[in-house]
Amino acid sequence: MFDELIFGTKTLLSPHHATNIFLASSYILLKTIPIVCSYLFFDCSLELQEWEWITFLGCVIVLKTKKLTYFVDYINTACLFTKMLNTVMFFKANPLYGTVFGGLCILHFIFIPEPTYQGPEYITYFRASHLDEELEKDKRIIWVVTFYAAWSPPCVTFASIFSQISNEYHLDNLKFAKMDISKYPAVAEKYKIDCSSWSRQLPTVILFENGKDKIRRPLTNGKQTAKFMWTKENVIREFDLNQYYGDCKKHPIPKYREKKEN
Repeated sequence: MFDELIFGTKTLLSPHHATNIFLASSYILLKTIPIVCSYLFFDCSLELQEWEWITFLGCVIVLKTKKLTYFVDYINTACLFTKMLNTVMFFKANPLYGTVFGGLCILHFIFIPEPTYQGPEYITYFRASHLDEELEKDKRIIWVVTFYAAWSPPCVTFASIFSQISNEYHLDNLKFAKMDISKYPAVAEKYKIDCSSWSRQLPTVILFENGKDKIRRPLTNGKQTAKFMWTKENVIREFDLNQYYGDCKKHPIPKYREKKEN
């Protein structure tokens, strides 16, 4: 819970999300602050119809976010639908207000984009049986593999985090990989990962040691899946990456040199 609070606070304080939240709450703020409202509107209180729209908005947000696991996704989805309603209400009050608000939303999207990792990554992308071949090829290598689906919002959100981790922790004997299991249902079945559209197991990350499934998140018993917060800190801690990185660095895979012929 504490990690989720820290992660949520950092997210809210980023320029993109702080501005996004301000835009989403702008209509209610402008309509209820007397000093501002008196210059922009005839009435400094929300009308009955506006309250009905806001109530309907709340229902839409609940329905659209009930399957989400990421705090960022909650914020983005709620702000998106709220800004859509704000545009309607601003236009209703004054077409000029609606035009200005729509322009601000476009400028926000262009000039203050959502922060993502832009650095290098060290990720192998597996297909079909390639993973099993690599696991059997050299069991000295520890693999951390993300099983994902390209259409899954949580997987998209986690992608940049996994890339950053791969950049910081990759070694010759500690490698990172990904596989789109929506394309390979047989692989999903083998590793007992539900890749349906309503699945709460996407993404699933498995650490393979000696070719065997050693650690996986999220945990599931086949019927229920435990909620897992896919932050960088959580992944590093739950998969004990600092310990594995240290051990792998102390015991590197020997590089044999070919003997030169005389």
